[in-house]
Amino acid sequence: MQLKKDLFKVFNSNGINLLVGIITGFLVPAFLSLDDYAALRTFTLYLSYVGILHFGFVDGVYIKYGGKYEEDLNPGKLKGEHRFLLLFQFLITALAIIVGIILDDIIFIAFAIAILPMNMQSLFSFLYQALGRFNIYSQIIVLTPTLLLLFNLLLIFVLKISNFWPFIIVNILTYYIVFLVLEIYFFNKYKGVKAIIDFKDIWSNFKVGTFILIGNLSTILFYAMDRWFVKLFLTTKDFAFYSFAVSMMGIFNTLISAVTLTFYPYLARGQDEENLKLLKKYLLIIGVFASGGYFVFDIIVNLFLEKYVLSLDIIMILFAGFPATIILNAIYINLYKANKQEKKYAFTVFIMCCVSIIFSVIALLIHKSTLAIALSTTLAFYFWYFYCIKDFKALKPDIKELGFLTVFVMAYASSHIFFNGIVYFVMITLATYLFYKKELLLIVRKKGLKKEKSK
Repeated sequence: MQLKKDLFKVFNSNGINLLVGIITGFLVPAFLSLDDYAALRTFTLYLSYVGILHFGFVDGVYIKYGGKYEEDLNPGKLKGEHRFLLLFQFLITALAIIVGIILDDIIFIAFAIAILPMNMQSLFSFLYQALGRFNIYSQIIVLTPTLLLLFNLLLIFVLKISNFWPFIIVNILTYYIVFLVLEIYFFNKYKGVKAIIDFKDIWSNFKVGTFILIGNLSTILFYAMDRWFVKLFLTTKDFAFYSFAVSMMGIFNTLISAVTLTFYPYLARGQDEENLKLLKKYLLIIGVFASGGYFVFDIIVNLFLEKYVLSLDIIMILFAGFPATIILNAIYINLYKANKQEKKYAFTVFIMCCVSIIFSVIALLIHKSTLAIALSTTLAFYFWYFYCIKDFKALKPDIKELGFLTVFVMAYASSHIFFNGIVYFVMITLATYLFYKKELLLIVRKKGLKKEKSK
């Protein structure tokens, strides 16, 4: 089954990313002071918004080519779309640098310099995801973190630099190296093909992508809302602790994204209701086991990163959201895009962003702390999880799902009280067998989703 092969490719690549993320995620904060780490995380927080600056064009390309095969493409028009975005991002980068100079904000200038390579890399990543070319996509997602790891090791163990600026510089350098590699590959592949810039198609990409952009922007705001509240209303040290917790969550999201990204082209080519229900059960099981990763981080932080011990309770609360986040990203968001429901997607995520703001404000009013913000964020994820039922009624939670989630919450909370990860995994394994015995047997027998229809 091609889907299994593609999942295996992306899981392998993300497995490498996971290793790189763990090393980088623990080494950098251990080496930098809390203030320097907070400054570095401010830069990465800015970078999370870089995708806004292609104004939906890349998202339009993603929707346009989703579910298609590479041999169906018009290479001239594809090359024209690439050339247009390249020129467009040159202009955006120049304007952003000027804004940074006017604001006299050197971190913003660094962010501006990273716009071009990051958005061009997004074009290639989205294109190969949409086409189901996961062999190329998997290589792209390995290259950036691997280079970044090598540069960070150089800074830490060879040059022994403890200032945050060199870490920002190597981030930017990494993006440009990957950008050049992808450009060379693309140029060689379509060498001799005349670029056709069809402004009707260009406008269509913007038009379709605008609603996806609004939805993605709201999603970015949703995912970053907690950090903004911590940065604006709490202390620099609070922001450092919270950012460390978010970076730990990002390590597990690396593997989860392997699932979320791989399924889009298959959903775009057609959907089977029974497959979707089965997929949701599988992802729910993965999510509850991923939440148990907290207990691993608890051991590592206590042994090697004592200055970040105050992050552990934040990590515990945020990790409780994995069952909801994996299903949101792998199924619901992909279904909005695959079904061409751009407006509904944009509206839904905008509403969820507003909900997140309301939850965060209430959290600060009740208890001005990072733990309150973390709890409001996790609750917002589950609110979104249940809110999507109105658009995808076939995936409405049944008694088993609600019961499984209830047992998960009880097992997770009680295991945290007794600081025993073994207890958690035993309880969750038994609960999974009790509620989803059939699905476990299907996994063991290597049977699962129905084979996709061939072209």
